[in-house]
Amino acid sequence: MNIELLESLSNQFGPSGFESSVTGIIKGNVSQLSRDLKIDALGNLIMRIGDEGPRVLLSAHVDEVGVIITHVDQRGFIRVAPLGGIDPWVMIGQELVFRTRRGELIRGVVGIDPPHLRREKPPNRFEELYVDAGFTSREEASKAGVVPGIPGTFSTVMVHSGDVIMGKALDDRLGAYALIEVARRIRSSNATFFFAWNTQEEVGLRGIQAVINGINPELAIVVETTVAADVPSNPEEQWITRLGGGAAIRAMDRSMITNPTLLEKATAILESKGVKYQLQVNPYGGTDAGAIHVHGTGVPTLVVSTPARYIHAPRSIALMSDVDAVISSLSLLLENINYLVSPLY
Repeated sequence: MNIELLESLSNQFGPSGFESSVTGIIKGNVSQLSRDLKIDALGNLIMRIGDEGPRVLLSAHVDEVGVIITHVDQRGFIRVAPLGGIDPWVMIGQELVFRTRRGELIRGVVGIDPPHLRREKPPNRFEELYVDAGFTSREEASKAGVVPGIPGTFSTVMVHSGDVIMGKALDDRLGAYALIEVARRIRSSNATFFFAWNTQEEVGLRGIQAVINGINPELAIVVETTVAADVPSNPEEQWITRLGGGAAIRAMDRSMITNPTLLEKATAILESKGVKYQLQVNPYGGTDAGAIHVHGTGVPTLVVSTPARYIHAPRSIALMSDVDAVISSLSLLLENINYLVSPLY
């Protein structure tokens, strides 16, 4: 595993709609793999490998959940709204980083009264949160470039120990990393592969819709990071996925039911080579597959994910061995792509 590349992706600033620095890193790591590489009007990075056979899309979103400044008051305190699904209570006391239009990074902390002064429960709505960046006035904040419309996210720095990865934006920088590694492993192509590192998934599957409009794939594989629910607060029957279980192959979620023949073919391929995987049934969440599989007259779509605990929070935990299982799964599926694409009904 290229842990330095993964660290760079995790640490990079890239909330929904502001992903350019992330795609820049990815472009620098894949540009030698194909001459057909472009960034479209929504910021999606799309790379084509091969020009024969079925059109196959592999995608991973590069955006992370974050915030956007809505107001700066007369004393310089900052109000924010969420970009993506963040529970307000996970924000309290956290350090955030904002990127101004000049590209400068400004840090602040989500305010919370110490227990000595607290008279009520901590805030549980975004409207109640404020960020303190040390400004004394609106004018001082404005001179620093801190104005409404400026994005922010958690300032977490990724760390690792043994098999364990801990950092921000693992949803879905783990998927973005896996796609880079899979693209590097392609030696010959019996299909036309489109690798897409797409934007704005966390705010409504926006980037991927531009991607599929331009590609019109015959088959798609979405590479995600998903909820690992193997924590003390959940009984075992509610473990949607677990750390150490390998790649999560999705049978259904709120936005898509995987074609049963495609699911059977994919799992048979993995089992034939002893690749570790776990089946995932997630009645709550969704992915870019929700938009892809209903495109045009329909696109058979598979979702392959790395499980991670505490996604959409300042820090998530995942295992390198699970990331490796995702990379191995994807590489094996691509080697058998004609079998996957063959008639499903």
